[in-house]
Amino acid sequence: RKYMSYLSWSNLVVGYPNKKSLTNPFSGEITFPGIYAIVGQNGCGKSTLLKTWLGLIKPLKGSVLFHDAPIPTEHNISQGIAYVPQFHAVNRYFHISVCDFIKQGKGPHYHFTQKDHQEIINLLSEWQLSGYENRSFHELSGGQKTRAMIVRAIISKPKMLFLDEPLASLDVCCQQQLMDTLEELAQEHKVCIFIVDHHLENFKSYITKKISFTRKHDQEISTVVL
Repeated sequence: RKYMSYLSWSNLVVGYPNKKSLTNPFSGEITFPGIYAIVGQNGCGKSTLLKTWLGLIKPLKGSVLFHDAPIPTEHNISQGIAYVPQFHAVNRYFHISVCDFIKQGKGPHYHFTQKDHQEIINLLSEWQLSGYENRSFHELSGGQKTRAMIVRAIISKPKMLFLDEPLASLDVCCQQQLMDTLEELAQEHKVCIFIVDHHLENFKSYITKKISFTRKHDQEISTVVL
């Protein structure tokens, strides 16, 4: 096989222990960089799928492979994977400076150079966070937290990027900026991007492919199609 498998899953069922399954078993594989939109109605399992792929939640059934190897579990997201959760998923009393929060994207043992610090300053400026580097992260607004999390993800130079409703807390200008950045990452840096969001209607041209959740009114389990 000559192509690279970014992500693959087999007979996957997502949900939470001691609760009903959210999906029927489904399989799929992503072999090309691009922007993959995960779409469907509220409560059908989109964010749960994202967290299952990341290893933050164990699958109820089936398996997930990242570059043909199992994704680490127990909240241990491996190198090369970046995750932007919903801004309210971060502890509101998270006492850490914005700069130190962003530095975490490089990992705990990375030695920062002056060039790295300048890159952070440039990205903060680009994402309308100039002057906030020494501010406590928990003091930021929802949109500012999302932008800081995006900077944290970008600086890690990921090969796979997972975003959970990043557009919801951004204004129209920042929504456009984010989608342009994601397109650049996908096309120029060969990053594979998965995004769960309800605000993608205006960005259809950016989407490589949809992963669609559908659920009939008389059912509690979603059917997922890649």
